[in-house]
Amino acid sequence: MKTTRRGFVGSIALGTAASVLAGTSLLSQSARAQTRAHEKSDNYDDGIMQLNQNESARGPGPKTIQALHSHVNKRVGRGYAPDHVDELEEGIANYYNISRDYVLLATGSTPLLQGSVRAFCSADRKFVTPMPTYSTSLSTARQIGAGIEEQSLDSAMAINLDALAASARGAGLLYFCNPNNPTGTVHGPQAVERFVRRVMREAPDTVIHIDEAYINYTQPGKMETALPLAMEFENVFITRSFSKAHGLAGLRIGYALGQPQTLAKIRGAWGMGDVNMLGAIAALTALEDKEHIAWEAQENAEIRSMVIGAFHEMGFEVGDSNTNHIFVNIRRPAKEFRDACLEHKILVGRDFPPMEKTHCRISLGSREEMAIAVEVFRKVLA
Repeated sequence: MKTTRRGFVGSIALGTAASVLAGTSLLSQSARAQTRAHEKSDNYDDGIMQLNQNESARGPGPKTIQALHSHVNKRVGRGYAPDHVDELEEGIANYYNISRDYVLLATGSTPLLQGSVRAFCSADRKFVTPMPTYSTSLSTARQIGAGIEEQSLDSAMAINLDALAASARGAGLLYFCNPNNPTGTVHGPQAVERFVRRVMREAPDTVIHIDEAYINYTQPGKMETALPLAMEFENVFITRSFSKAHGLAGLRIGYALGQPQTLAKIRGAWGMGDVNMLGAIAALTALEDKEHIAWEAQENAEIRSMVIGAFHEMGFEVGDSNTNHIFVNIRRPAKEFRDACLEHKILVGRDFPPMEKTHCRISLGSREEMAIAVEVFRKVLA
């Protein structure tokens, strides 16, 4: 008998793990205790504090961990049937109240970014991107010899949507990361809608990719998903990832939402990989666990405020972050700062041209990690 989405999630034996997030408080003492225990036992990676990758410092929620444990013990040796990938695709569709053919699964967001550039760009159809932003799409455009146009950010380190829209004529694909990586800045729903409608009016053959990987970390009221625009316009699609707030970076699961003909072109241009059984189980459970995502967002917001406050005390400017990382004007080359931090066993972000001479991206770890890191930053920047 086919396992349904609700039947599958409901059948997981949660045991004591479910009680961790029970009640109305997202920051209950038991939830904090579970997080603290995990952090103390696994605070470092080979002795280096990893603040260079935008992953969740807390990992997946207890329900997701329990689901993984249950299926490792009972099902991992029988991975061919059922593989639960269909249930995940159905679960995502139901979550957004759309049809399954509007969902494209992939092994992380990377194949989706690579496939979209290959599908819509060429030497005659340029790729347009703000800079700095997430660079996988740009790297792919270079690999295939597509024309490339880069747009600078505005004075607030936000993506300049007017400049991006003005470059749409003759473009195969516009890339718009919202919130943006590395700056953390975000555009609200009215600005996004104006941008999309302008491009669709002035350059209807151009495809717009809106990357919403960090949407779960945005400050309240700052943004909404652009999914309604993707449902309205064939040439608009969005991507999401389970690698950030859901804490599943190591399992590599991402997805695109858009109209079937658009997703078919992306799928046909590049392999999406095969989501495995454990990844599907973890993603489906994490998707359903709204309480943990709310707790993760609040925990990240408190840590973010603490770290930004520390940099302000030191006299350094920080962008308006809506992500699980911050972009700091350290007034020196990022490499210099990075090398100095590494001497204290802390690894911060890579260079982000054209701002690598002044700014550095710092991912947010746990409370304990960031308390240590802030003291190192004070010494290094003194």
